[in-house]
Amino acid sequence: MSKKVDWDYIAPVKMPADLKGIKPGKLPEHLLRPAVGGGKLHWLAAAAWAAMVEKAKADGIELKPVSAGDTYRTYDSQLTAFKQRYTKEPNGNSTRTFEGVKWYKKSPKLASLAAPGTSQHNSGLAVDVHTAAEPKRLKWLIDNVKTFGFSWEVVPEEPWHLRYCDGDTPSAAVKAYMDKNNIKAPEGKGSVAPIVENEDKSVLRIKLGDKGDKVKQLQELLNKKGFACTADGNFGPLTQKALNYFKQSVNLKPNGICNDKTWDAITA
Repeated sequence: MSKKVDWDYIAPVKMPADLKGIKPGKLPEHLLRPAVGGGKLHWLAAAAWAAMVEKAKADGIELKPVSAGDTYRTYDSQLTAFKQRYTKEPNGNSTRTFEGVKWYKKSPKLASLAAPGTSQHNSGLAVDVHTAAEPKRLKWLIDNVKTFGFSWEVVPEEPWHLRYCDGDTPSAAVKAYMDKNNIKAPEGKGSVAPIVENEDKSVLRIKLGDKGDKVKQLQELLNKKGFACTADGNFGPLTQKALNYFKQSVNLKPNGICNDKTWDAITA
């Protein structure tokens, strides 16, 4: 892109409470709704996406997923795609860690792909937008994604990849759309706020920059739970990301810290 773009709309993902305890890529059908343009999304992400598509259409902009597979992905579909793009054979290309093993991209020309269980596609919260980098479409997205609770994750490399970030508190624009279309939570599935851990009373506190056997044990436990990271005893950004995904999955605040309550959850 020749014109500099303001990428201020990058926000952490707040996980809907009804995803607590559900392994990414294993969402039950009652939590999924059809996504406008194809595929499925978590019901809250589907409502936010539909509201954004409606507003874009009114403004003369078409929004649609790249394909049905670029909305919610099952664990198995992510695994299949991952093995198509990555190999365990060292080749000097960029890598991903999956199940505690380093995998190498088969060709540098292939698009990167998250390890199974670590993508927000597996949580039903991500959608890849068709031709998102087209100038008018990109400008509209930059001006509007925050209004509908979406943000980018990797920019400017992946302008197409959006994630629903507002958890159980949809924005005013999305709430208005949901009220207008009578969109409600799946019957019998209530929403609760994430549990905020009391850091002051925690004996254990493993965080970014820490090193040692305890960090390696944490990494091994994360890998065992399906949240991939390198088990090297160094608490880096990838370990922090895997830890936050795990904490979100068990309804703990994703603050990048493993304390007593986190440890109890991951060793359960």
